[in-house]
Amino acid sequence: MAGLRLEFGVAGSTAPGERVSGDLEVVHYYDSGGGALIAAIDGIGHGEQAAATARLAADTLLRHPEDEPAALLMRCHAALRGTRGVVLSIASINLRQAALSWLGIGNVSGLVCRGTASVLAARNELLVRPGVVGYGELPALHASVIPLRARDMLILATDGISRHFSDDLAAAASAQSLADDIIAHYCHRNDDALVVVARAS
Repeated sequence: MAGLRLEFGVAGSTAPGERVSGDLEVVHYYDSGGGALIAAIDGIGHGEQAAATARLAADTLLRHPEDEPAALLMRCHAALRGTRGVVLSIASINLRQAALSWLGIGNVSGLVCRGTASVLAARNELLVRPGVVGYGELPALHASVIPLRARDMLILATDGISRHFSDDLAAAASAQSLADDIIAHYCHRNDDALVVVARAS
């Protein structure tokens, strides 16, 4: 069975006065290309410390990319104990079965826009749960599973991007040009910001 293919776009910006961003993406194929793990990670705070914590979370995800999102979040929660922690949203896509499983802790927005030839129509929004990965106790973790079809688009965005970013999405844009456009027009400029776009075909 052929399954879906993905086109990715990533864009970000760094908070004023900082050399590095505390926001970090994960885009990784697993299962011989049959699955894709996509995440947007926002390290608490700014600068080197936030960036190091985000990198630790990313490295933890990449060690077991085939795990379910809830298991991945628990691995990160254990690995990040003693740090400021992160908030993050994870999407795991089974490309052969055209199914997306996703889960978020904190305020990293997730959106799947249903694409047609000319317009991005109905959408599914990720219901994120409160908390900080690596700090305190996490709520009950249950990933949502939704179908993913050709022309659908997954977008993950950290809180450095206005929640209005989805008001005017161009259906014909490439994943990278869409990510660039969101950063150009919806970035708050006073915080780290990151957007990850994956378009299915």
